[in-house]
Parts: sequence; structure tokens; C-alpha cells
Amino acid sequence: MSPFTLSLLDSHFGWLVALIFGFSLIGYTIYGAIWRLYISPIAHFPGPLFAALTFWNEFYYDVYLGGKYTWKIAEYHERYGPIIRINPYEIHIKDPNFYDTLYVFGSKGKTNKWYWSMRMFGQQDVAAFDTLDHDKHRMRREPWNPYYSKQSVSRLQPLLIQAIVDKLCDRLGKYQAARNPVVMTHAFSSLTTDIISEYSFPKGYKLLDKPEFDSEHYNVWMELSRVSHILKQFGWLYPLLMSMPLWVIKIANPLMYSHFREQETLLEQAVEISKQRGTSHFKELTPRPSMMEAFMNSDLPEFEKTPERIQGEAKIVIGAGTLTTAHALKTATYHVLANPNIHARLMQELEEEIPDPSLPLNLRGLEQLPYLMAVMYETLRIFGGTSHRLQRIFPDRALQYRDFAIPPGTPISMSPLHILYDPSIFPDPQKFDPDRWLPLKSEGQRLLKYLVVFGRGSRACVGKELGQAEILTTLANMFRKFGRDMILYETNRERDIDTVYDVFNPLPSRESNGLMVSFNKINGNGQT
Repeated sequence: MSPFTLSLLDSHFGWLVALIFGFSLIGYTIYGAIWRLYISPIAHFPGPLFAALTFWNEFYYDVYLGGKYTWKIAEYHERYGPIIRINPYEIHIKDPNFYDTLYVFGSKGKTNKWYWSMRMFGQQDVAAFDTLDHDKHRMRREPWNPYYSKQSVSRLQPLLIQAIVDKLCDRLGKYQAARNPVVMTHAFSSLTTDIISEYSFPKGYKLLDKPEFDSEHYNVWMELSRVSHILKQFGWLYPLLMSMPLWVIKIANPLMYSHFREQETLLEQAVEISKQRGTSHFKELTPRPSMMEAFMNSDLPEFEKTPERIQGEAKIVIGAGTLTTAHALKTATYHVLANPNIHARLMQELEEEIPDPSLPLNLRGLEQLPYLMAVMYETLRIFGGTSHRLQRIFPDRALQYRDFAIPPGTPISMSPLHILYDPSIFPDPQKFDPDRWLPLKSEGQRLLKYLVVFGRGSRACVGKELGQAEILTTLANMFRKFGRDMILYETNRERDIDTVYDVFNPLPSRESNGLMVSFNKINGNGQT
């Protein structure tokens, strides 16, 4: 056979392979569409056709528009009802009274997490938070439960939280003396990072010691939140970034470079702790009780105590402990300063109950102040906590909602913002109104059922008690010392405070420079 003939056959064979591949791809796509629309176990659930057909619908709202799908889902519910299909595999429910049925404790049934959604954190099945399997999660979380309990937080509040809040107040006192404005967004994130790092690890970050606080650490974690939807859609992206040289990442995205540098530092510390465990030097590395010590001395199997596991837990703890509480403090400070009546009532209560600001109340004392507690609850409601929906999978039983039996293995979710802004529960939900929680023992207790910022059930936020202690301690001390002198500066609600994007964490407008305050009175635009 001549070379020309062989070349011709090769050419025809190449075209044949291309045609087979093309028709196979078309056939696979058609079959996939038919399966999702007509054969899938959740094909009969109501919802928009395009959402049932493809993930590109969610991609458009959460990646292209930067975190808008939560509000689009609310629109879908208005059209299709309280239970809908929002992507090819996931069912979403908008019914505040169903929340405790979905987010249950282990005694009421096993619930797993969904692998597709957990990709948004850049790791999966490493830390307790991103562990998919119910039993494995329970095992991994067990060491943290006593350490983050109400009793432990109350014991450490005057020793650790109060000490770091005092440092913040010392820094604010210098701004007050100079009559200079301060970016409280960065001050609060430095505070919360210092608390969670001191509380959890052998060495704290000490960001409050930096001259202008630390904007970079806050911006790094906000950047990770912003890219979370991309990581969820493209699960291969984060491992690819981890495999790349750091200098390449530094050129492409300096904030992600800083994130990976922090992860390297955490891994180095984890390796050192792991090496020194069981030696006399271990006590030098962990001079005080910490989450790390609890982890290493727990009953977890040895294969669960690797440096990579320690690093994974550290990443989740730092991220969660920094952003959510800092955002709550930012929200509370704005609304108290922006509303003269609220400001006056809070100041009256604090001045009556804390006559000497140098002698602060302990946590139990702060919890006896009804208006301060009401301000905290309303803050948590209006800022939203973790704003993104968290899926649960019941692996071994169907979940019944009205006339719909949701098949086992189906990811099911609810969105906290849909409950926290439900006007049937919280009238005029955009209004910051602490009075809606008063009296605490009657109306407050009734509404607490719907304050879902920390989640519920066996996978609820382990740091709830710590976060609330930080909020109460900071607000009480800061307003008692500076409340008569502090004013808003070049800050407005729509741009700097309100949630505009859901990137797992609530995010304000892209034009926001953060919450800024000053002290009577300086040259500038002042409150807007």
C-alpha cells in the first residue's frame, strides 16, 4: 500500500474518530438532559426548567453576578411555591417552621453534607466542618465540643476575651485623643482574629499590635469568600492552585498568594506541634490550654492527628472566627450610632449597670442586661451570620414535606436570609429594631426559634457561645468607654453595611470602604 493511500486512510480514520466522539458527546448531552428533566428521582419537583437542566443557571447568578442566587431563589419560591428544585440535584425549601426538621440532631437521624457544595471552601473531608459523612463528622467534632461549651467560654471570657477587648479599647483611646477616624471593619477583624487565634492555637496573630490594625488579613479571607462560588463550580481549581509555584499565584492574585502563605505557616506550625507531642517541649509550644492541645490529647485515632488535619481545622477555625463576628460587630456599631434612640437607651443601660468603665462585667453579668442582649440578637438577625444555604442529605430515609417525599440521598437546603427577613416573623425586616426582642423572657424566647444564624442540629456552629461572648464583651466595653464621643464617619448603610452579595459570608457593595468612625468632631464629611 502506497504512502498516499495510508495517508488518505489515516485522514478518513481521524474524521471517523471525530464524528464518533462528536455524536457520542451530543448523545450523552441529550441523555443527560432527558434524565434530569424526566427520569431523575426529583424530576417531578416544581421549579425553573433551566435550573433543573444545568448548573449554569446557578453559575450565572453566583459567579457572573458575584453572589446573587440566594435572592433569585426567593423569586423562584414566589412563583413555584415553598419547595423547589434549584439545580439538577438539589431541593430548596422556604418555610421557617421546617428548619428544625431539616437541620436535626443525630438522635433524629443521620445527615451528610454534599460534596459539590463543600468544594467552595477549597478543601473537603479534612476538617470537621467540611466532613461529608455523619459518623465521621461526629467523631471529628467531639474534641471541640467541651472546649467551645458555654462553661468553657464563661471561664475564659474575663481572662482572654476581656484582655484582648481591653487592647482594642486602648488603641481606640489613641484615635480618640488624636481625633482621627478609624476603619472599624479592620479594627474588628483584627480583634476577632486575635481572639480566635489566642483561644485556639499556641501563638496568637496579635493583629491589634499593628499600627493601622491589619487590613490584609481581612481582605485575604474576604477574597477567599468571593472566589468560593468559583471553587464550588470548578472543583479542580483549588488543587490546581495549590500545585502551582507561589510566585505564579502572587502575580495572578496577591490576596490568594497571601492565603497560601498563611496555609504554609499553619502547616509548619502543625508539623512542629506533631513532632514535639509527648515531649517536655510540647508544653513550651502550648503554654496554656488551647484547641490545639485538646485536639492532640483527644481520643481521636492517631491517623486523625496528622499535620494536614491540624492545618485543615486551623483554616476553618480562623476563617469562621474572623469574619462572622467581625461583621456582627460592624453591623451593631453602625446601627447603634445611626439611631439616636437606640444609642441613648444602650448608653443609659451601660452607664447604670457599669458605673466604673474600668471594672467591666463578666459574661454572666452582661447577659443580664436586656437591652444589650436585644441589640445583639437584632444584630445577628439583620447581618445574617453565614448567609449561604447549607445542604443536608438524609442517606437512609426519605424526608416528607407536605405532599412531597424527598428521596434519600437528595441534597436539601434552606437559606437563613429567607427566614431572618421573613416579614411574617419579623415585621419591617429591614429595620434595625432591638425592641422586637423585648421582653426577652417572652417575645425574645419566641423569636429565638427563628434566629438561625448559627445553624441547628448536630452540625450547628461550634463557636456560637464564643461568638456571642465576643459581641457582648466588645459592645459593652467599647460603648461604655467611647459611646458618648464616637460618631459615624463617611459611612452609609446601603454601601457599607447592608448585605448585597452572598458569598457564603454576607458582603456589602463592592464600592464599600468599610465602617469608619471618628470622635467628636473632626474635619470631614461625617455621617452620611
